[in-house]
Amino acid sequence: MDTGWADADWNAECTDDEHAERLEEWAPRCPIGNPQRVGSCLAYREREPGRLQLRVALRPRTEGICQAIVHEDQHRVLVRVLVCSEDCEHEPDDREYWDCPVHVYLEQPLNGRAVIDADSEEPLPLCVPS
Repeated sequence: MDTGWADADWNAECTDDEHAERLEEWAPRCPIGNPQRVGSCLAYREREPGRLQLRVALRPRTEGICQAIVHEDQHRVLVRVLVCSEDCEHEPDDREYWDCPVHVYLEQPLNGRAVIDADSEEPLPLCVPS
């Protein structure tokens, strides 16, 4: 499924309907109504064919990973993680975090496809356990 994300600027002008569709797809509201912020994806690895583990930085004042959004096409897997945060106005301290896993299931195994952070549009590094 090609979302067109890499070809579109998140902040580009779009119609109200396009903007609403983009928000619904990439920034859905928390199912239980908590405030959310975009989480930082640190790395990934495929735990087994079709099961992707994302490593996410959970910082103080967050309540956990709320949603992991994944969109696949033939060449890449786009990922975005939303975390529940009691204080969305607080700027996180990048030095203090816990490296936490979240698992998502893919439509098909990675088979060499790049895993891309949807916000930075940068490939995530492969997590190799020590």
